[in-house]
Amino acid sequence: MKTNFQNAYSPLARLVACACLVLATAASAQPRLDRANSVIFANGGVVATLDPMRSDYAQTNFIASTLYETLVTYDANANVVGRLAESARLAPDAMSIAVKLRPDVLFHDGGRLSARDVAYTLDRLKRLGLGVASQIDGYDKTVVHDDLSLTIRLAKPSTIFLGALSKIYIVNARLVTANAGTDEGQTWLQSHAAGSGPYELGAPFGASTVVTLFAKYREPAAGRPGAIVFRRIDEGATQRDELRAGNVDLAVLGMGYRDADLMDKEGRVKDARLKPALQTNIFFNTRTGPTADARVRKAIRLAYDYEGGLSRIRLGNGTLANGPLPVGMPCRPDLPQVRRDLTEAKRLLKEAGQENMQLTMRFQPTVEVQRLEATLLQSNLAEIGVTLKLEPISFAAYLASTAKVETIPQMMLLDDFAQYPDPGAVLLRGYKSTAVGTNRGAYANPAVDKLLDQALTTTNDAQRCELYKRVQTMLEQDSALMPLYSVGRPVPYRPQQIVLPQASPVVFPLAPADLRLVRKP
Repeated sequence: MKTNFQNAYSPLARLVACACLVLATAASAQPRLDRANSVIFANGGVVATLDPMRSDYAQTNFIASTLYETLVTYDANANVVGRLAESARLAPDAMSIAVKLRPDVLFHDGGRLSARDVAYTLDRLKRLGLGVASQIDGYDKTVVHDDLSLTIRLAKPSTIFLGALSKIYIVNARLVTANAGTDEGQTWLQSHAAGSGPYELGAPFGASTVVTLFAKYREPAAGRPGAIVFRRIDEGATQRDELRAGNVDLAVLGMGYRDADLMDKEGRVKDARLKPALQTNIFFNTRTGPTADARVRKAIRLAYDYEGGLSRIRLGNGTLANGPLPVGMPCRPDLPQVRRDLTEAKRLLKEAGQENMQLTMRFQPTVEVQRLEATLLQSNLAEIGVTLKLEPISFAAYLASTAKVETIPQMMLLDDFAQYPDPGAVLLRGYKSTAVGTNRGAYANPAVDKLLDQALTTTNDAQRCELYKRVQTMLEQDSALMPLYSVGRPVPYRPQQIVLPQASPVVFPLAPADLRLVRKP
């Protein structure tokens, strides 16, 4: 979890790749897919825009992550490393970041990346305030020194700002400005791209979005597909059938654990069983209603059959939770695992004066495992005299509900992904009393706020880590949330076509540009 990096620059050979979509005939506008040199990526949900600003939505982010690049990313050890940036250094006062760009980066239109593109990207996000703009809260301005040197200045100290840049895709300022229209290029970017990533936007293949290899990309990679086709398939059963038929190569969102496990046992399709920084949590409204009482929250936590849920619903694909951060994140204290104790749960409810209590929990009905987990908790709570009403909600509607304490659900079941592997990304956004919209339970504790404020200004990694551990211990003592388990993600794929996919620390649950063909073109 280091907040500085300094990488030596060494030139890389240019990638020479042929276009991966071949026109069928001169009379036809529909391209023919070079199937041996492509990957068909099945995913549920509509792609409303390709504007990288809206990569807070997974469907947009999958595609944007192939078309664009970020200044920095994370390595396997949760350290910040360069991508477009050759170096980036957080100032001792955490008020600025000095950046030196790589000199070999080309945008897809042939223009070279410059510091002005970085400044334009960050300024655009600040002006529009949408999507991933929330990741760079506190951004002030960018000072451009020359084509490759810049300083990002902050309005307030932030030790997590450098890591948050792993979520910000840099756009071609000249191209977006030329197509700005009246909305800063939002309309144009719905269906166009202005990036420098390993793929550029290709001709549509039916209703699917297609990206094709950018021939002048600076980093060659053996086995990189010539094309990736993003095909919308909402139903898990349809994804399963298309995988079996060989019409798609992997399915990422929408596939259930049982179908993925069944296909894995059949052998023709394997389950990658990815382990992203993902945890299943129930968030309480800690400010209103019965769940404002920590004793009630703890009683609810003690009622759930964690081991049964993990083994029967998630098919053992995960680990029982022990704290607010997913297993594998840095700076986690040694907290006890979640457990079930109905006797203690009943005692706590009696102490809180809550008998025959009625509660409501929201969940996403399109997620099969959530339906099962919600029903299991409903049954478990009945054993301690609590009636749980289950109400479905879409994720978009849920996000809107978090804007006010009064509309935050009493209880909400979520699979929660750490956007990048810095504990501050979860703790500061999720439990700071002033973090409206991302503080899912309206949690407020002045002692926690004080520690989090201190962490924002502490540039010493070890000292900041200790502060984060203290925060997590306090959250556990308050039963601020109900963690269930850190979970793996079923990702069935065709091993005849692609190499075993790997989890990504910044793109949930994998980065499509990291996919590789078994047979190298």
